[in-house]
Amino acid sequence: MIETREEYDYAVKRGYDPLDDARFPMAIALRKEIQKEKFGGNNRDANSRFYRYIIERREWVCEECGRYIAYPCAVNVSHILTRGAHPDKAHDPRNVNFLCFDCHQLWENGDREKMRIYRRNQEMIQLLKHEYDNV
Repeated sequence: MIETREEYDYAVKRGYDPLDDARFPMAIALRKEIQKEKFGGNNRDANSRFYRYIIERREWVCEECGRYIAYPCAVNVSHILTRGAHPDKAHDPRNVNFLCFDCHQLWENGDREKMRIYRRNQEMIQLLKHEYDNV
């Protein structure tokens, strides 16, 4: 568990990104502090920085169907818990899936329970709510 800024900086200096790497769980207060520094508040510029961050770090493959995403953009960054209802979690990289347009539409408007990512997303929702709500 990364609990201090020094531990976080140590991991980053060695080429790891604890914000987006599940091997490095972080204390939620530190996570929120670093997310705010990197992206800012929940506004257009901050969201743009966050989308670029995700696009630069994720494989350009849809997490649902496995299709290659040739020209990724913000549409491919799909929040699990919506930005509007959960602004405190809007810039947590664990709160997004990287999806092709069709799968993103299915997640937003379709039968989520039939999707491959549904179970994993339910587990992430529980983790995020537990961490953020118990601070």
